[in-house]
Amino acid sequence: MRNPNGYGGVSRLPGNRRRPYRVRVTVGWEDAGAGRRVQRYATLGYFETRSEAMRALADYNRSPYDLDAKNVTFKAAFDQWSPGYFEKYPSTRRVTECAMGFCRDIWEIPLRELRSVQLQGVISAMDGKSRGYQSKVRSLMHMLFRWGISREVAQNDWSRYVELTAPEQESSRRIFTGPEVRRLWAYRGAPLPGEPESLGGCGLGDSVLVLLYTGLRVGELLNLTRQDIHLDARYIDLHGTKTRAARRTVPIHRRLMTVLDEMMLRRQSEYLVSDSLGRRLTYARYKGWFDAVFAALGMEHTPHDTRHSFVSALDTAGVRRTAVKFIVGHSQKDVTDRYTHKNLPELIEAVDKVEY
Repeated sequence: MRNPNGYGGVSRLPGNRRRPYRVRVTVGWEDAGAGRRVQRYATLGYFETRSEAMRALADYNRSPYDLDAKNVTFKAAFDQWSPGYFEKYPSTRRVTECAMGFCRDIWEIPLRELRSVQLQGVISAMDGKSRGYQSKVRSLMHMLFRWGISREVAQNDWSRYVELTAPEQESSRRIFTGPEVRRLWAYRGAPLPGEPESLGGCGLGDSVLVLLYTGLRVGELLNLTRQDIHLDARYIDLHGTKTRAARRTVPIHRRLMTVLDEMMLRRQSEYLVSDSLGRRLTYARYKGWFDAVFAALGMEHTPHDTRHSFVSALDTAGVRRTAVKFIVGHSQKDVTDRYTHKNLPELIEAVDKVEY
């Protein structure tokens, strides 16, 4: 089916090219004489696949922008690139917009004119921020330059030469001990000490047990809906967006069967974890609840310690490394090739070995 008149088009250029698909859009009309008018084209960019090219053309027609390379500033590049990125990775919006805020000093500089010294200045100005924050900002720069190069509004990815200035921090991960986990089991279905008043009585204590026996990321836990949990078949259908490997089938540990069933009966919310009004919890609210509770319990832990503890427990139980990586959603080629839904009984057997 042909594109509408004036929509633009995609063509494959001859020869052996790394980005053979060219996208052209209509930027005006010219008088060709004899009462005829012809379209005036401009190249939007070059792409590796036809599908990428078609998406770029659709994005442009949905929100046309000035194709003059000299006028595409760092901020304009972000505004044009981010809608498609957030549509594909919605969970990254908060951290990506935060990273963009640190780049305010270079917002109005054309992407083509930016150099590594200016980018390095942004990183160096992040005084007191962690290496992780700096890494997010550099990653954003890298994605915008890649976008700019594909559309010929930038010539080089100067972010490649940016160095992080914050010192590397030693891992502060603390594995949950057996007595700590047994103490949490003793609170099952009951309020935990130190719970903030706004979240008291929401049964969030059971969510920590879910983290400890599945290895879910906190963001994955907070996105879980009732439809994702299949108690009859003992698995959770996870629609992760962090990586391809994050989209996976997570086996349910035998001890979690009753816990999950009671969590769903206790609250009729769409989400497994919610506040008293049935609303999905943000990471910030959950982290605030977690920190208050574990301070009251006298345990020094972060939410991510649950995932680290689960991986350690699988390793102690002798579960093969490829199975561990699949269960927790770590990227590795042989993992996604080796394990599918057909291997669910093997994965259930693996997680049932976890003991604290």
